[in-house]
Amino acid sequence: MKINTLSLTTSKSIKLSARFLALLGLFAALTVTPQLLHAADPDDNANWLQLKPLLFGDRTIHPHATDVVQLFVSERADDAAVVPVMVRTYVKQKPERYIKHVYLIIDENPSPFGVKFTMTPRSGRADVETRVRMESSSPIRVIAEMNDGSLWMDSAMVYGAGGCSAPISGGAADSSLGKMRLKTDAILANAGEAVPAELMIKHPQITGMSTNIILEPHFVRQVNVYYADELVMTADVDFTISENPVFRFYFLPDGDGELRAEVVDSSELRFEQRTAFKTVK
Repeated sequence: MKINTLSLTTSKSIKLSARFLALLGLFAALTVTPQLLHAADPDDNANWLQLKPLLFGDRTIHPHATDVVQLFVSERADDAAVVPVMVRTYVKQKPERYIKHVYLIIDENPSPFGVKFTMTPRSGRADVETRVRMESSSPIRVIAEMNDGSLWMDSAMVYGAGGCSAPISGGAADSSLGKMRLKTDAILANAGEAVPAELMIKHPQITGMSTNIILEPHFVRQVNVYYADELVMTADVDFTISENPVFRFYFLPDGDGELRAEVVDSSELRFEQRTAFKTVK
């Protein structure tokens, strides 16, 4: 078993409901020391074997593709409602060759399809970080789809339970619903260098499965990020993403501009946040 470690900063069968099928169509706060654990056979899961052809048809998926994409998670989730996940990629985002989509899948979740990131050359790097819920111990897998359609996967086994049905700390009527913070790790950057950014969204991410109160599902459905009005990244999201979602990503400025995030939730509520950014020559 190969184990890699990296510092990370971010804090039962498949149910193909109509909502889940619709999602297929549309398609930090914690510091941990994660472990990367490769399963001997990444296809050895019944839910994944059902989901795989729905998402990718009969296309070949290259396993253990850590020269393209690498998944970092903790082997055991201290809190299954907030499990940090980090994806590192090793392909430069150039117009002629880049990672177009990054899929995050949790095989044993009620809705295994967690999030689909759509990347562009404006991303600079296709690395992403977020926090997810886990209802039971499960393989977690990340799949990178290149702009030529090829598919590359890394996977890990994570032990944790009860994250999707855990009590929520707030409700959909919270006055802070939709408030966002959009920040970068630098005020100035050299033109042509990919810059890390973080988007934090105040949202209860209600799954409808909570054990303390019955509520209708209400969760962030889509995130769109632009720089200078050019698309950087889109995330099609399910309730798998933890309460108060956090996304870390990169963008590639080629001059002064405005970084803008647009968020739409499952109730069609819309939120927006902007921040100015400057480059140095």
